[in-house]
Amino acid sequence: MSIGNIFAIIVTYNPQLDKVKKLALSLKQQNVNPLIIDNGTLGENDLESFRNIAHVILLGNNEGIAKAQNIGIRFAKENAADGVIFFDQDSEISDNFVESLISDYMSVSKYDNTIGMIGPTFIDSRYKFYYKQILLNRFGVRKKIDPAKLSTPFKVSIIISSGSFVLMPILDSVGYMDERFFIDYVDTEWCFRMLSKGYSIYVSTSATMEHAIGDKMINFWGLHIPVHSPVRRYYRIRNAIIFLNYKHIPLLLKLRDNAMNIIHQSLIIINEKDKQENFKIAYKSIIDGLKGKTGKL
Repeated sequence: MSIGNIFAIIVTYNPQLDKVKKLALSLKQQNVNPLIIDNGTLGENDLESFRNIAHVILLGNNEGIAKAQNIGIRFAKENAADGVIFFDQDSEISDNFVESLISDYMSVSKYDNTIGMIGPTFIDSRYKFYYKQILLNRFGVRKKIDPAKLSTPFKVSIIISSGSFVLMPILDSVGYMDERFFIDYVDTEWCFRMLSKGYSIYVSTSATMEHAIGDKMINFWGLHIPVHSPVRRYYRIRNAIIFLNYKHIPLLLKLRDNAMNIIHQSLIIINEKDKQENFKIAYKSIIDGLKGKTGKL
């Protein structure tokens, strides 16, 4: 198998230009084609920052991460991409990130020809702990895997999109991102759709990325609860309810995520200052989820 032409799809929304430029430069130095899809926040003047570094597609409005990723996937396909790597706008990678990720992908493909996607090991950028990875059995029972204890790629059921690599034929086979979610659960839905089609997902132990989930963390009896903005919490709660109608999502996962979302939101309302706003957004997200509302808030 030869993987030569790789595009990196970076979705931005009010980004820190220096961070995006640093990521694009690093990717270009690693023989990857950086492709920036901006959700209505960059202007023509900002393009000068990326001249000769990346191709930039400016969207007139905030179309959501799923649609932006799909635009990037189609552009990559039109330009004969073998595969794509997805990145968040604040992602930071090492000089050998891509080589490590692809090397682990190739090593797994020698003994598992069902591999469809591979992502990096994540380390929390604030607290420096390894994020546990999740493997579900056929009943949907969760097993947490600690990457710090492993030295070779391992199979999981869910990975986040940032830093993940997938070949173009797999994307064509599974289908592109579900734009109804706008943001949150986009990668989760796609992972389970891929699993339902017989592919497998792995985590690389050679490629690592630092990552921070949420704007900050609430530590509740040793449980790290990420705190997002009220708007992000809206999408997370609403989309988990919409998940209930998706047959390829394991039932136990759907029930657990909906229950945990309510628990997390309750703790956020108790601990955060903007209690009224968090309560209002929780109420609206539940009502909209039950009504089947999709797309942008």
